[in-house]
Amino acid sequence: MKHAALTYLLSLLVLVFVTGCAGTRYPVRDYPYPLPRDDRDWEKRDKDWEERDRDWEERERDRDRDWEDRGRDSRRENGRSYPFSALDIPRGHLPPPGECKVWFPGKPPGHQPPPQSCSSALRNAPLGAWVISHEGSRYRVSIFNRNRRNIIDEVRYYLAN
Repeated sequence: MKHAALTYLLSLLVLVFVTGCAGTRYPVRDYPYPLPRDDRDWEKRDKDWEERDRDWEERERDRDRDWEDRGRDSRRENGRSYPFSALDIPRGHLPPPGECKVWFPGKPPGHQPPPQSCSSALRNAPLGAWVISHEGSRYRVSIFNRNRRNIIDEVRYYLAN
């Protein structure tokens, strides 16, 4: 009885090993990328590659164009700025040039945190907060999402007359 069970287990182990290593897992030599069978397939494959190349070049051009436009403010160019009076923040509580201030709408000005570096303000802005930065003749207000961290819902520009 022990001998039959041992023979059965051994044959089962050999069967599992053989079927696991069988060539049926990858039935053809070029399994992941089959070679085309005739000229039409080769032409189709070449056309697909050309389309991919065109798409890639177009994406690269768009990325270069975006990079060139970086630093330009399309809203500023389109004249989309708000008057300073619409900001409703006293001038003494706005950040100096080169710094940012996290602002909590609904809190009184005396209970707002002090100005800090823009990188830390943008990185650590709480949900629903505004990050105000002084950029020359205007203030940039980044309004953060109330539900998801580090998502800016809107950017507004206020003229600092």
